[in-house]
Amino acid sequence: MKRPPAPFHSGKIAAAFLCALILFLYSPSFGASLRPDETRIARVMNIIDRVYSDSFETAYRLVEAINDTLPGKPIYNLIVASILHAEMTDLEDYSRKKDFFNRLDSSKKFFEDWTKRNPEDPWGFYFLGTVHAYKSMLHAQNKSWLKTLIEGLKARGKYSRALEIDPGLYDAYAGLGNYHFWSSVILRKYLPFLKDNSERGLSELRLAADSSYFSSRPAATGLAWALINRKRFQEASKIGMELYKESSGGRISLWILGSLYWQWGGLNKAANYYGELIESLNRLESQNYYGLVFCRYRKGVCLYLLRRYEDAEEEFKTLISYNVSKEVRDRHKKTFEKTREYLEKIENRTKIEDRTSLSRFDSRN
Repeated sequence: MKRPPAPFHSGKIAAAFLCALILFLYSPSFGASLRPDETRIARVMNIIDRVYSDSFETAYRLVEAINDTLPGKPIYNLIVASILHAEMTDLEDYSRKKDFFNRLDSSKKFFEDWTKRNPEDPWGFYFLGTVHAYKSMLHAQNKSWLKTLIEGLKARGKYSRALEIDPGLYDAYAGLGNYHFWSSVILRKYLPFLKDNSERGLSELRLAADSSYFSSRPAATGLAWALINRKRFQEASKIGMELYKESSGGRISLWILGSLYWQWGGLNKAANYYGELIESLNRLESQNYYGLVFCRYRKGVCLYLLRRYEDAEEEFKTLISYNVSKEVRDRHKKTFEKTREYLEKIENRTKIEDRTSLSRFDSRN
């Protein structure tokens, strides 16, 4: 059963929209501000908890409790877009990216107008930076590198401005940390003369993970993936296990732990975590099988290297039995090719073992 989309709130922003803020967010000591109060921070944290425990349906429902009274509901659309991004990334299914970008574009119009009218509100720049950051991330996942860089630079600028106004808005460091780390990793492959800001990025992600209002868990997630990239597996494993315990084995933590032990050479643990991912993905009502193909393959390889050939064969045969779309099959072309190679190796090994067993039987008789 396909879930109906969350309502999309858009529309032009009225010139006198400040009146609508009375019921939403207002800080008289600093003038008009988009700073969330403690109640709304708690609600956002609750939504994040649901995303990390794979309860996307509940997360969408909880967004309604944010009570965004701003014209066009920019906060509402930004949070829904963030949930969409987490869900699309989890399933490697980007069929809803049009809705994702539409929501971000609608929010962007409001925050751009807001920051022009309220140039000393750090939260306006923080939210605008977050819009650009999400755009940059999805462009990167779709390998649109120029758009990734453009949106990433815009995000960096808005986050930096937010911190100039309020150095204690540590949530902005989550976005800056991801930008500084991954721009260094990716861009320096092609432009090695550029300054390496990867360690700066790691420091910023740690700061956000420790001190943010509501970005601690996303910052920790970004830090874990950055540490895996740097092959600092011990540090990454601690973060991964914390996320695993906090989310009761949610898939965001499982993707981290599976990848970590796959690269670290912990075959048994990698096989176990990919097995947990398979069980979790199998419980979904609908999916495109991309994640299951990925996990079955990696679990199968681990089992093969552990010389558990029958178990590996079972994983590989299940993988090739999936009725995947042409798009997924094309994206997983090498995976399917390697799977058939492993099945051929297992078959040849079985034939050799059968001949050896037969010759031993003949020699005894």
